[in-house]
Amino acid sequence: MTRGARRHPLALRPPAATPDPGHQRLERDLDYERLLFFSDAVFAIAITLLIIEVRLPMLPDHATDDQVRAALSSTLPEIFAYAVSFATIGLYWFAHWRRYREVERVNERLVGLNLVLLALVAFIPFPTAMMGEHGDLPTVVAIYAVSLSAAGIVSSLNWLYAWRAGLVRRTITDRFARLVALRAVSVPVVMLASLAALPFVGTAGVETSWILIFPVQVVLTRIVARAEAASAG
Repeated sequence: MTRGARRHPLALRPPAATPDPGHQRLERDLDYERLLFFSDAVFAIAITLLIIEVRLPMLPDHATDDQVRAALSSTLPEIFAYAVSFATIGLYWFAHWRRYREVERVNERLVGLNLVLLALVAFIPFPTAMMGEHGDLPTVVAIYAVSLSAAGIVSSLNWLYAWRAGLVRRTITDRFARLVALRAVSVPVVMLASLAALPFVGTAGVETSWILIFPVQVVLTRIVARAEAASAG
């Protein structure tokens, strides 16, 4: 080539790198694992913080047996709130675990929705503490029910987005995806419905009705299991 001759612009460019499928798959796996590890940590911290608010009132030195029993009796509202919140967070974690067995990859929007879910889960210890101290007040009962229900609704929205965005296994049928979303709404359905009865049955009646969460969850789980078995067959 003579001096002053111009090179073709493409001659100065390095050859385009060929995408490495193995490297891309590793990046997807790391993104997936980081989301799950972070989510598990938030669930674990939130469920652990619940017990911090359960404590005996101050007892005198050399307390009598009657005084201890009275103190234990006074903590029953706190223990009840702890039990309901522990079971609810446990159900949400279990649903999270089951769903992400079907999710193959994640994107930024799903990560953002998951952060909203984790924020709501991490908030649950606050209304739980309120329930333990003032569970006889309608406002506190309403805040508690709405807080726990919001986490369940957002949990279902997470799954529905992952399904609609094509982030789940291709073998997931539309009917099965809808039933999986339905299974997580046992808490919102029972708790929000119970608030409608609050003026008629009072706070004690509303809190007692929350026991229905568990049979409703069992029924919905069986429906999903039958749908899954039918799809597999």
